[in-house]
Amino acid sequence: MTFTRLHKAWGAIVSGAILATGGMAMAGPDGAARMSGLKVSDIAGYDVLDASGLRVGEIARIETDGQGRTRWLNITLDAGGNARVASFRANLDAKQKLVSLRLSEDLLIARADAAALQPVSSPSV
Repeated sequence: MTFTRLHKAWGAIVSGAILATGGMAMAGPDGAARMSGLKVSDIAGYDVLDASGLRVGEIARIETDGQGRTRWLNITLDAGGNARVASFRANLDAKQKLVSLRLSEDLLIARADAAALQPVSSPSV
């Protein structure tokens, strides 16, 4: 089968129309989305759940890169202390206003304890 100019032109128009409307037809995720690379703001106070689904704290603040993408989550733990967790370990469910982590509660507490043991400033010589 040979394609004529008309067939090629028609194919280009149809392909262009599909590509032009494809982005508009896509909706956001229905459930939780991995936070790595998301541009989010104002999620302070969202509940944080550990890997088993238990509440372990709430978001204190987020840290972003120069382009506004989420890189770190700072979490105030219910057990006391704060934990800093990389965004790729978290899923955001904006509808339910919660963040689910792929870490257990004991690992979060260990991170908070380790951060508390770090010196605030370096010793002067």
